Amino acid sequence: MRKVFVVTAVLLALDTILQLYFAALGHFSTGQGELFGIHGFNGAVVLRILALVNILAAAGARAGRRTIWMTVIVFLLVLLQTVIFILTGVIFNIGPETPEIPVGASILLGFHGLNGLAIIALSGILVGRAIRHARGEAPAARTAAPVVSEGEREDIRPR
Repeated sequence: MRKVFVVTAVLLALDTILQLYFAALGHFSTGQGELFGIHGFNGAVVLRILALVNILAAAGARAGRRTIWMTVIVFLLVLLQTVIFILTGVIFNIGPETPEIPVGASILLGFHGLNGLAIIALSGILVGRAIRHARGEAPAARTAAPVVSEGEREDIRPR
């Protein structure tokens, strides 16, 4: 199951990068947005399914609580992409056919891109975690600061 987790994590990371390409392809196409539909379909269907399967693969591989929660966060961020459009439409009373988009709506829709970057980053981190888990390496241990009593504390203030 660890190999399955690696495969799903890699596919998810590659698809997030491909999603960015589809957005650029749709934006810079000369048609009436037909190519932008690929971005929409990939985000609404393929990316969601891959994120969900990645959660199941991480849980099945017993990848650790933090890694599994990270896969859940990626899935929630993918869902947030749609929520950003819904909220913007409700707040500013706009839709896909609105001729002019208010500045406030554009600012709010900018979070769609930032959220996409967060999805890409977390997907890349998940690939590293999945590979380390598949190799049997322990997750990086958190180091705690040493406990120092008042009598042992050195004065570190500049003189």
